[in-house]
Amino acid sequence: MHVSFLTPLGGLVGLLALAALAALYRAERRSRALAAELGLAPAGWSAALLPALALVLTGVLAGLAAAQPVISRSAARSGRTDAEVVVVFDITRSMLARTKPGEPTRFDRARAIAKALRAAFPDVPFGASSLSDRLLPHLMPTTSANVFTATLDRALGIERPPPDRSGGRVTALGALSALATNNFFGEGSRRRLVVVLTDGESLPVDVGTVRARLFRGRIVPFFVHVWGPDERVFTPAGTAERYRPDPGSGPLLDDLASALGGQVFQEGEGSALAAAARSVLGSGPTGTQGRELSSLQLAPYLLAALLLPLGLLLWRRNL
Repeated sequence: MHVSFLTPLGGLVGLLALAALAALYRAERRSRALAAELGLAPAGWSAALLPALALVLTGVLAGLAAAQPVISRSAARSGRTDAEVVVVFDITRSMLARTKPGEPTRFDRARAIAKALRAAFPDVPFGASSLSDRLLPHLMPTTSANVFTATLDRALGIERPPPDRSGGRVTALGALSALATNNFFGEGSRRRLVVVLTDGESLPVDVGTVRARLFRGRIVPFFVHVWGPDERVFTPAGTAERYRPDPGSGPLLDDLASALGGQVFQEGEGSALAAAARSVLGSGPTGTQGRELSSLQLAPYLLAALLLPLGLLLWRRNL
């Protein structure tokens, strides 16, 4: 376990407690002088001990919170050694389509589906790839949920990278054949599942080539149709572009999945997708899959603890 500080200089905020202590000392001296003038017995210095301790504790907690301490630790990960899943995201411009401005795009919904599927199989290595007119790996299969989520949120994006083709339809589902030839899966994996999140608006596919390569690679393909008939691509100003959804995308995916020995799922069929994936992945041996770094930020807890000495000071002030 290791403790580090994100903003160590922020700890200087705690020094403000010294000024508060000085003010408390001056106030106590004035109070004792006034009591002497009035012929009253002054309160003992012990009466100021409690607020002084509360001020010190307030300064310490505020300084630590401002320094933003983080506890990090490294722990071994274990996972399946015989099964892997590669999630393929369509990143062409049509995946920006949505029902209206402000609603989640197809790509946003695809990421949510992938995260939910990943959460259902915490011990299975998951990878991520992007598809436009070519297939590119972004993350090789790993059991690290943090790395998978970070890749989806930070590395993947529409037209990142841009396709080689320009204009018109650029999604090439035929590029999925590279899954079997370009080492997207580890050599030791016997159960291989690819989940393609796409709107299905693809260029023509050489089904024979894709089928032969996926069969030789022992890869089972699932397709999730992320699509709506009333969706449009909107500009940043909220104006709809000329794009229109292709109603033939659903039948295209149905035919392709049938030819490849796979299945097609709709967006709302997350449970059915997970159940089908479980039937493909089954159960198998597990082993060490590297180490995972986890961290915990303590600042929120320190700020919550800060309420105790502050509440004590306010309570004493109102007595």
